[in-house]
Amino acid sequence: MPFTLADVEEELAHTPEEIPGSYTDRDSLLYAVAIGMSRDPYDMKELEYTCETVGQRVVPTAATVLTKPSRRPSGERQPLMSKINFALMLHGEQRLTVHQPLPPAAETLISNGTKGVYDKGEGKGALIVNETNVKLADGAPLYTVSSTLFCRGDGGFGGQADGAPEPHVLPERAPDAVCEMPGRIDQAMVYALCGDRNPLHRDPEFAKKAGFDIPILHGLCSYGIACHGVLKSMLDYDQTRMTGFDVRFSSPVFPGETQVIEMWEDGNVISFRVRIKERDVISINNGKCTVK
Repeated sequence: MPFTLADVEEELAHTPEEIPGSYTDRDSLLYAVAIGMSRDPYDMKELEYTCETVGQRVVPTAATVLTKPSRRPSGERQPLMSKINFALMLHGEQRLTVHQPLPPAAETLISNGTKGVYDKGEGKGALIVNETNVKLADGAPLYTVSSTLFCRGDGGFGGQADGAPEPHVLPERAPDAVCEMPGRIDQAMVYALCGDRNPLHRDPEFAKKAGFDIPILHGLCSYGIACHGVLKSMLDYDQTRMTGFDVRFSSPVFPGETQVIEMWEDGNVISFRVRIKERDVISINNGKCTVK
């Protein structure tokens, strides 16, 4: 049964609980490998992300897999997410704000809540914006991750239509830089070990039931590959300069495809999009990376 306006009002009124969490350097190192770093094992810039004796750098978008609470929230609530029709849900957007460079391992404090629910109308779906704030154990802000979910089967509940995050507008000129990131045919198998075990990305029969000829790559893996490309091409692998990384997902990616990142630099903003070389389709659009 679709959610109601009362469900939405209850969700938005809820104050998120802060829960302890943690991650280890195994998590941050695995993530770097999963998004394609150190395919050349002698690239010293990338070894700073994949070998702890060379460097202690962490890819900023690793925040999407390092948010690991030690337990579930307490209480008897029936959160809005439990009432979504997941068969008709798409991951529309992903945003990241980096408050300080991520350490290789950390004890954390995590709070997760719904920031907004927007009604596109009956038959047009709804948008749900979730936000997770992560602090270090001493209370210092570490990062904030946010996602927009497009719930195609849940529109028409009587909620507000305006106020959802607006997509970043890309420049109209030719890109200032272009970076090709070749994919691995087994990339989804490696990325799944970072925590996302959805069989859509590995099980051929499950993928066919979902409408795909073969399994598709995790959207958040492509998100990390885009970050890898921006770090490599525009920031000389200096992750400490990156303060934000936002995208809109446009099209599925298949394992093994080449993701071509097109980038524009304007002051402290690097705009970008990702084009699939083999099919000439845009897979990530409206990308915005903010830098120091």
